[in-house]
Amino acid sequence: MKNNNKYKVLVLSDLTDDSINVLQTATKVAQIIDGQVDLFHVRKATNVVKQSNQLAAMRAINDNYKAIEKELNSLAGSVSEIDEIKINPVFSFGNIKKQIENHIETTKPDIVVLGKRKSVKPAFLGDKIIPFVLKKFKGEVLLIDKDTVWDTQALSVGLFNATDNVDSNSQFIHHVIARSEKPVRAFKVADKTIAENEGNDPTLKEVVSYIFEKNDDALKTISNYMSKNKVNLMFVDRKPSTSKVATGLSISELNNLIDNLKAPLLLSRS
Repeated sequence: MKNNNKYKVLVLSDLTDDSINVLQTATKVAQIIDGQVDLFHVRKATNVVKQSNQLAAMRAINDNYKAIEKELNSLAGSVSEIDEIKINPVFSFGNIKKQIENHIETTKPDIVVLGKRKSVKPAFLGDKIIPFVLKKFKGEVLLIDKDTVWDTQALSVGLFNATDNVDSNSQFIHHVIARSEKPVRAFKVADKTIAENEGNDPTLKEVVSYIFEKNDDALKTISNYMSKNKVNLMFVDRKPSTSKVATGLSISELNNLIDNLKAPLLLSRS
């Protein structure tokens, strides 16, 4: 654990109908690592204030404040009651990216949890927010599908290009691996010249390795293997490595992973 301080799990929520699934997954993370959960939402000021009259604008802000506060408290309360985890709901008005950056700098979370985008439709957590968080936040990021809740009763861990260097600073991934009764499945995308038995982390008890030749269909093939083997958490090392196989991933490469791999993705510290 972290010097008697609880791990901080920050959930960035757009308050859509499926936000409850993302929040429930975050509480499961908190249960695994003995953490606390903050729920954060930002509302664009331009979406609230549409009147030119100052008094009317202030009234609109006040009405929206009460409505958002009620919605956040309701969401946090319903999940907290189910999972018996205290959730701290917070929201603000303003520029979405700036408010997120400020909140992260102020609260210093250990893990940020976001729902994966479903479409290109602009939203609070649309296409540009995830890359922004990956660029600004150097800690762990958990990306999950919004339509399901992470199943922690049947944990099965996958590693993407990370078998030679599972992040020793990640309390979370090591707690998950310790809880899993299934072997860790290590996935690599590499050139043909890379040996299949290269670079397994000696701290992992049992690893089943898969190496896929680098091509346009590699990630889709990995996704199929993950589904077949019921892998429900993929750890992705986004730091540069000295290995011939594992390399630091760019934001565009991470986006490609997010789009193609359907299981929850835990992105390492950068």
